Amino acid sequence: MYYLGTLFTYKACKQHSINVLTMKAKHFVMTAVAMLMMLASCTQETNKFVINGNIANADGKTIYLTYQVGDSTVMDSTSIAEGKFAFNGELDVPYRSAELMIGNIYNNYDPNADYVNFALEPGTITVDAQGGLLKEATITGGKTQKEMNELNELLKPITQKFRDSEKAHAQQLTEEQRDSLEAVLEPARAEYDSITTNFYKTHTDSYLAPYYLSMKMGEMSYEEVKAAFEAFTDDVKQYGDRAKEVKDELAALENIQPGKVAPDFTAKDINGNDFTLSTLKGKVVILDFWASWCVPCRKSNPHMLELYKKYHDQGLEMVYVSDDDTAPEKWKEAVKKDGLTAEGFHHVLRGLKWDRSKGMAGMDHSNDISDKYAIHYLPTKYLIDKEGKIVCKIKEGEDQKLDEQLKELLK
Repeated sequence: MYYLGTLFTYKACKQHSINVLTMKAKHFVMTAVAMLMMLASCTQETNKFVINGNIANADGKTIYLTYQVGDSTVMDSTSIAEGKFAFNGELDVPYRSAELMIGNIYNNYDPNADYVNFALEPGTITVDAQGGLLKEATITGGKTQKEMNELNELLKPITQKFRDSEKAHAQQLTEEQRDSLEAVLEPARAEYDSITTNFYKTHTDSYLAPYYLSMKMGEMSYEEVKAAFEAFTDDVKQYGDRAKEVKDELAALENIQPGKVAPDFTAKDINGNDFTLSTLKGKVVILDFWASWCVPCRKSNPHMLELYKKYHDQGLEMVYVSDDDTAPEKWKEAVKKDGLTAEGFHHVLRGLKWDRSKGMAGMDHSNDISDKYAIHYLPTKYLIDKEGKIVCKIKEGEDQKLDEQLKELLK
């Protein structure tokens, strides 16, 4: 009896232990699930935003809100009633650049369009447009918007000059009047550059900083862009406005440093045949980024013809990449008119596809040759040696530098 009793007692104790462990396990699982649900709830609450707006003289109109979530563009809309409107949603990251617009959502290229860009962050954002115009609204809510407001206040006199210039350009001005207007704007541009450069250098924890670096990086060296970007906080590097564009620029710049093999590409040439840059290995190549509508580009073509005639027999080839994807006929006309038709000239389009009905969101850069070479200004040229490696970059007004390098390569 004792043995059996002991056995029973052992079994009972074992079962009790199992029950206790099971209860503890269940309690642990329930606690873990509860904690996860609380964390998820906190995360969702943290990422949520509310926009409350007031605007005069706009009842019955539709107002649009656009911003990115991942690689997709969110477009939300609501009607304005009794001078009020509201939006709410959830962000996938701590910050997004956003836009409010009344009217045609793709019409922000029109100087008369009523729209405003702002910093979209979790929390409550207030838009006060009691004057009746979004572009004149006072927007508050969030650290980044506060920084944007302070910067906009500094830039206000300069941006007004630019707006006045846009209105003047819309009129029928003579070329001399346009040149005079540009001369007046030059100091304003310099001041704008100075203020925005100082901003991204002194606000390394601001989500706006990469945006202003991206505006300037076309004029900067690889080392300068890299140093500026590395100064940003990790959060800004990941989520900052146009941070990805700066990263892409750095990757492109790294690939086009002197001594690097020129990034290869294949595209349809002006005659509809496939052309691949690397097939010219063994030749010296001038890679010229231009456009039919670019006046400085067209002015440089006579000099390019002179160089071609002088050095083609010694192994010089000319590759022209045109920014005329939307106007191929004008491209072909310009090539013919400027006499760039000899067998050593190779003409392709840059490969940018743009569905303008979708605004900036309709741009497809997947086959864009210009992106591979970090092109921001036209004309821009690259000199490539017989091994297919980049010798140097040639900007507008650097003809003498190009001549000297060519002479060295083909002596």
